[in-house]
Amino acid sequence: MYLSLVKVFFCILFLLLSLSDVHAQCENGRFILPIFSQTKRTKNIAYHRAQNSNGNMQDVMMDVFEPIGDTMALRPLVIFQHGGAYWTGTKDYESQIAMGEAFAKRGYVVSSATYRLEGSPLSLLFQELMLKAVGRGVQDTKALVRYFFNSARDSANPYKIDTTKIFLCGASAGAFNVMHAVYLDSTDNLPADWKNWLNQIGGVFGEYDFIDFGSKILGVVNINGALGDKSYLDNEQTPFLSVHNIWDPEIPFNRGQPYNIPTLMFVDGSNILHQKAQSLNIYNPFYIIPDWGHTSYSTDLFGTVVQPFFDSTVWYMQHFFAHQLGCDNIISGIKNYIQHDTEIFPNPIFDMLNFKNSTSFIGKQISIIDVNGAEKYIGVFNGKPLSIRDIGLQNGLYIIKISDTQNQTTHIGKMIVNTTF
Repeated sequence: MYLSLVKVFFCILFLLLSLSDVHAQCENGRFILPIFSQTKRTKNIAYHRAQNSNGNMQDVMMDVFEPIGDTMALRPLVIFQHGGAYWTGTKDYESQIAMGEAFAKRGYVVSSATYRLEGSPLSLLFQELMLKAVGRGVQDTKALVRYFFNSARDSANPYKIDTTKIFLCGASAGAFNVMHAVYLDSTDNLPADWKNWLNQIGGVFGEYDFIDFGSKILGVVNINGALGDKSYLDNEQTPFLSVHNIWDPEIPFNRGQPYNIPTLMFVDGSNILHQKAQSLNIYNPFYIIPDWGHTSYSTDLFGTVVQPFFDSTVWYMQHFFAHQLGCDNIISGIKNYIQHDTEIFPNPIFDMLNFKNSTSFIGKQISIIDVNGAEKYIGVFNGKPLSIRDIGLQNGLYIIKISDTQNQTTHIGKMIVNTTF
């Protein structure tokens, strides 16, 4: 009995110390601001070896990004998988490298991972081949998580990973991988032919479910992805962030067939999943990009970083991560104020910044802050629209803060500046 109490005491003490360490880091701006100026990229780490669609054994690779000069004992892990329709794409995309560096500078360890791809784009035409491609992606995603668990347990934790703080993130096909890895499980009702096809590649359960992905993953990021069916959300409570172009021509925003190819299966896109998550009380912040693109922060063929959508996507992700880590209120600096949303139009903005119900803001301090926390403008609001050109704002995502010190209220809004419209 005594030994049991001692164990409980030390477990509680360890938990409190861990929380204290995280909160101390939060207060310094970690997880939101790029507090590290330099990062290290370790390339071409084989995390898995498996048979590809051509029947050959293949090493599946990743890169790891870490902040240089970091003294934190255990760091959250962000796993990010590229898009490419399961026949193209690479961890060497410019956008993948930029994503790894962006979050390593914020104090995360980042795994930029590839997965097994199809040998030909013709796989897009056949439901069986596409389903098997998704199945292999799910296998690789779970194998990657297992790699980090095993390295922490058996190899002295070389990347200093906190295995209780893992985020799975993906764009397009990568989003299919991470969403199905977490939300699809053996209790879900799959069509008989889907089960048969997955069994032909070794299944996605069994040896691949070495942990409960519904409880051990801290959060999921779904960028222009989908699930085979919204019902997969029914028995998991893992929060997820969704970012999706409202007129996405490749992966449906609602329910539809990828690329509108009639031979492919129907899937439920981010808007359908958001509604289902709301009904289940799953935390699911949802950001809609108002254009016709697909994963608009990068071009599909070359992975080139596209602004302002790259900064916007990083902003959405960093605040989702901070929320899951319990840091969002600490870092905001306005936690003692009552916070309200404010509406800005048009948004994205190419010329003049307007506010709805703006008369109540007259005489109040207004500030504009970029995604790195730098204050780009501060002044007293006079009720007139603000010219973003006069202020000198570049394309990107900004936070608008209107402070009423007398009533201790703060109005917060987000705006995208895009002067190329």
